[in-house]
Amino acid sequence: MNNIMKIEITDFISNEHVQDCPQKKMPEYAFIGRSNVGKSSLINSILNRKIARTSSKPGKTQLINHIIINNNWAVVDLPGYGYAKVSKVLKKKIAARTKNYFIKRGAPLAGVFILIDIRIPAQKNDLEWMEWLVENHIYFIRVFTKCDSISKNKIIENIKKYNEHMTINNWEKLPETIITSSVKNIGKMEMLNKIYEVNKLFQNI
Repeated sequence: MNNIMKIEITDFISNEHVQDCPQKKMPEYAFIGRSNVGKSSLINSILNRKIARTSSKPGKTQLINHIIINNNWAVVDLPGYGYAKVSKVLKKKIAARTKNYFIKRGAPLAGVFILIDIRIPAQKNDLEWMEWLVENHIYFIRVFTKCDSISKNKIIENIKKYNEHMTINNWEKLPETIITSSVKNIGKMEMLNKIYEVNKLFQNI
């Protein structure tokens, strides 16, 4: 990794409400996905540090967590959705908190990485979240996780099936896609390169 891509975690800030989030003028990249998709492990892999909380029990992240990098940009670790063993009332509260962040955050939100388990068929809640992001004009990248668990041929086959499913369901243009594994650091540099590419665009705003 060259000097421009050195990563230093300079702050960690958690908030329940979007209005309390950091007011620094820097781009931030939100990570979201199903509760067992490996979000925290992927964030830790990208940042070279165990900063995001990992657990054998899904659903530990419930707040809006800003991880400030180099005092220049931020990773935002958002609550997962899906399998978390919490009450329906709390699930709705957390989902509303996340959507409120997306809608009200404004210019600092430079992009969203929506994480999807490559080993399983297209899931309704993943597709609904992607559709919601499109409807609200929020830029996102589809990130397939856990690619180390299956063969290269199976990866190609599963993505093809996923794309066919989205096309059948009226997706005229498929999202940008990155394939990752936090275990083998696959896709790490591709994600960092995308972040730095968008960072440069952000400087011109």
